[in-house]
Amino acid sequence: MLKEIFFDQVKPAYGCTEPIAIALSTAVGKEHSTGELKAIEISLDKNTYKNGLVVNIPGTDIFGLELAASLGYICGDAKKGLEVLKNINPKCLESAMKIKNLVKISLNEKNYLFVDTTIISDNNVQILIEGKHDNIAKIVIDGKVIKNEKFNPKKTSIEKIKNFSIDKILDYIENPDTDILDFVEKAIEMNLEIAKFGINTEGNFSNAAINEYVKYVSAGVDARMSGALKPVMTVAGSGNQGLSCILPLALYKDKVSKDKLLKATLLSILVTIYIKAYTGLLTPICGAGTISAAGAAAGLTYINNGNKKQIKNAINDTLGTLFGLTCDGAKRGCALKAITGTLTALQVSNLALHNIDVPCGNGIVAEDVEETIRRVGKLTNSVKQFDRDVLDFIGKC
Repeated sequence: MLKEIFFDQVKPAYGCTEPIAIALSTAVGKEHSTGELKAIEISLDKNTYKNGLVVNIPGTDIFGLELAASLGYICGDAKKGLEVLKNINPKCLESAMKIKNLVKISLNEKNYLFVDTTIISDNNVQILIEGKHDNIAKIVIDGKVIKNEKFNPKKTSIEKIKNFSIDKILDYIENPDTDILDFVEKAIEMNLEIAKFGINTEGNFSNAAINEYVKYVSAGVDARMSGALKPVMTVAGSGNQGLSCILPLALYKDKVSKDKLLKATLLSILVTIYIKAYTGLLTPICGAGTISAAGAAAGLTYINNGNKKQIKNAINDTLGTLFGLTCDGAKRGCALKAITGTLTALQVSNLALHNIDVPCGNGIVAEDVEETIRRVGKLTNSVKQFDRDVLDFIGKC
């Protein structure tokens, strides 16, 4: 089952996955549309809207949900899933700018990922992406339903990881499926490439990094948020989470055996997915700065020969320290939140290896790491009003 969960939750993507979900919806819709485009109407949940407002579209230095929709319609390749805008070029950008004003965005009341797109031309095509960035749940053409897979949040692949414990995940990584390790290696190389691109970019946040871990994480996140046309291996629907839970381990590439590196990175990925199962994919809590940091802390402790108790303490203490670091939308500044998470992961892992940890009962920290994670999930739900209130400020100087 972990193999199924892994491959469903770890995928390459170009650009921030919320605008990409919008682009994917219009790319799929275009395949069924006929005649001249008259309008594109898109209804979004507040989190997708929040994360798409001011993040650059891949291959451009421009942001905007309307542009994401236009690019998906003009040059998106629906068959590529989260890589839908892989082939963006100046010509399709120019064409997309001409139809951008035909796109109308509105908010709905859904509390999970929900992109409801209607393309109006000689026919009307509705595309619904629900629950996950690349889950095409419904296709309706002129009122005729040609696909309808009702979304059940209790039956998603990520929900299934709740059947495991951290101990079971730790047991699994000692004897994982070979094809998963091969894919983890691909993830490391992919995320290192965009990090190196960012490091060599003038003005990138990594230019003032205080150590190598911070340098690579901030470089990758900043480059991605700035529109670099390079793929990132996402984890639990987020490229920033993928960068933040993979890159701190990737820097051990020449320091430990390949087997140790891949298993430590796999642990970081699976812990990140495990926590996201309790918080939800899109939340008011920063995934890269908090949740991936807990994954990275687990991986860092493992790669330095920590035992099970030390690994679980590292997860516990990271969550106890960083919970409350909010997500105020996708943007370049996410790199600084990822830095905060990385620095905490490094510190907490070192403390865990010295058998120093936050006592249970201190704040939200429980004795059992699974209980701490459940508490994080509950508290995440309790601060969801933040998602609505923060929309009053994003993009306004």
